[in-house]
Amino acid sequence: MNETSAVMKWYEHVGWKSNPFTLEIKPHLFVGYKDKLDRLLQAIEAGEKFILITGPTGAGKTTLLKWLSENYFALYLPKPPSSKEELATVFYATVLKPSMLDRILRRMPDGVFSLPEKFNKKYKGKRFVLLVDEAHETGIEVLEWIRSIADQIAGCTTIFAALPKFKDEHLRSLETLRQRITLEIELDALSKDETIELIRKRIEDVGGRGIEPFTYQTVETVYYMAGGFPREVLKLCNELVYAAIERNVYVIDASLIKEPKKEDSKVNVKDEFESLTEKQREIVLLLSKNDGMTPAQIVKNIDVSDYKSDVHALRAVNNILRRLERDGFVSRSKRGRSYVYKVSPKIKNLLVES
Repeated sequence: MNETSAVMKWYEHVGWKSNPFTLEIKPHLFVGYKDKLDRLLQAIEAGEKFILITGPTGAGKTTLLKWLSENYFALYLPKPPSSKEELATVFYATVLKPSMLDRILRRMPDGVFSLPEKFNKKYKGKRFVLLVDEAHETGIEVLEWIRSIADQIAGCTTIFAALPKFKDEHLRSLETLRQRITLEIELDALSKDETIELIRKRIEDVGGRGIEPFTYQTVETVYYMAGGFPREVLKLCNELVYAAIERNVYVIDASLIKEPKKEDSKVNVKDEFESLTEKQREIVLLLSKNDGMTPAQIVKNIDVSDYKSDVHALRAVNNILRRLERDGFVSRSKRGRSYVYKVSPKIKNLLVES
């Protein structure tokens, strides 16, 4: 039996039409961040002009933007345009697409300067959402053009999704844009229940039932290993599925889980640190000044105003610490009945050098 037929036989046995854990973006399966999603939707409905969504790679920013694009009259830019001309071209090829009469009479688009006027004339203030993904890759001049155009379009809300470094590398140079951002949302991690829901929805989307063939203990372990980050959850589940296929077993239990190797990353440590979210960096800097802290102690020493309660804050901090530990930023050890966290040597050396 060849590899393909073995895989399909395994899928058929567990009732799946295909692998549910590919990294394909599926907006209809969006899970989690309920409080933040509620705030985001309220801001859109209120007509806020500029919103910023930040989070590390794999936190779900793109999935959220794709979900918004399916639920609003929207223009989704998977990559920022490289120039104002390209920005205009995208608008005229999509939401401002020339009519049949325009094409017959060869009426060509006028370019970026007349874009807002044409948009307002055509849509008359209809609610419109401009979604700019990977905004940290945008040039400063293009960002300024996006701000200018969006300011002039009636009913337009622009949402930027970016890595945390966007705030330092771009907004510091664009005070006019920074001041117009009225809502900032940071995607950190899913809760355990949300992680279970993500796995369940993925499985049921391909014809499966519940979390089968995963055991609850396995799903719980996946959550802790992935730190609640959606992309990491999918990657771990995908690895476990192929491990089960290789062993020809139909229950995915803890015996299939491999502990991640503790290897030094070849990526520049400084770049790694700068790619952290604001909250992650705050925790790392706090730990660098202390000889080990428990999650509860960390909560008492950081800004938790973004969280609904101390319980929510503690849950979020635990998620962040698991991610930081997995990526080699912090280490964990037992002290009495609690676990304490310290910064790793590579990060301590970086902070000392800085």
